[in-house]
Amino acid sequence: MKFSRFIFAALAMIATFSMVGCEEDEYGYTITADRQTIEADGVDKVIFTVTDQNGVDITADESMAKKIFLFEETTGTTYKGERTFSSYRNGTFTFYAKVKGTPTNNKVTVKAQNRKLYEKYQHKVCVFQCTGTWCVNCPSMTKALHGLGEGIFGDNIILLAAHGSQRTTKDPYAVAWGDNGDLGSEFLTRFSFPGYPYAVYDLAQGSGNRAEAQINPIIEKLLVETPATCGIKISKAEIDNEGNVKIEASIKSQNGGTYDLAYAVLVDNQPQKGGFEEVYNDVICAVSENFFELSETSKVTLKADEECTKTWELKVNPVEGVEFKTSDYKVVVFAHNAETEIIDNANICAANSSVDYLLTE
Repeated sequence: MKFSRFIFAALAMIATFSMVGCEEDEYGYTITADRQTIEADGVDKVIFTVTDQNGVDITADESMAKKIFLFEETTGTTYKGERTFSSYRNGTFTFYAKVKGTPTNNKVTVKAQNRKLYEKYQHKVCVFQCTGTWCVNCPSMTKALHGLGEGIFGDNIILLAAHGSQRTTKDPYAVAWGDNGDLGSEFLTRFSFPGYPYAVYDLAQGSGNRAEAQINPIIEKLLVETPATCGIKISKAEIDNEGNVKIEASIKSQNGGTYDLAYAVLVDNQPQKGGFEEVYNDVICAVSENFFELSETSKVTLKADEECTKTWELKVNPVEGVEFKTSDYKVVVFAHNAETEIIDNANICAANSSVDYLLTE
């Protein structure tokens, strides 16, 4: 009799363990969105909720919410501890979540629309990378910035490399500028940063961050909080085999404003020259006098949809020992905004070609 009771107790314990194991194997989460459509103004938001198999909202638990990762498939973006999403661009975005490594058993889709109502011209953020051929840590920032350029910000950033020398080592790609010696050093002085690598975004703010995850929010914030109010067309970017450059660019304002156009000539495929990168791209080799700030003598005030055109002529010279190829060159034209005192918008054009105004879809 005692033996029988022992057997029944043992079987009950096995059954209990089996049931617990079964619950863990079937453990699942579900993600839902409170809306399917939002305005692409960077402010309008969709709120996500993740529930467990019992329908309990685990996103309501602050400690649990921090362990939830939100994944967006279209852009490949990961959001940790976030339960909202907003967008500054049109598109259809597909989301799922992971809770302690376990993915939700479904996905939700959100559509962002009507960006053109908030921003007529496509916004391109100028990212000035302060770097040097002598700088051992600079390649890590180069990798991060190019990763962003090839990823979700491909249509929204322009990379410009401002090389600088140090006391004991001259950078062959440094462009002379003012009392600080070169462009790279000038950036560091203006933004009070102690050394390289460093990046300045739209002449609005700088950061020494060298990871995509740290740079991403900086660009996102500029795109959301300072939408472009003007568009830029580059009708001429002529460069001949002697290095003579002719640039013609126009600007239009969406609602009217005061601006000043500036330019930078860039060159790709520059050899190592004893540096820490195999090749140097997006190297600034010439800039306009109003590169860093709006000029009172060349600024222009425009009405809505009014257009103004500017032209420049200059000469670029290759670094000694480097073959001159016009195909390696490109021109960037950007607009200083008198009201915000930062870069409003920019456009880029390959040598001996042109690019029209880029309109938001």
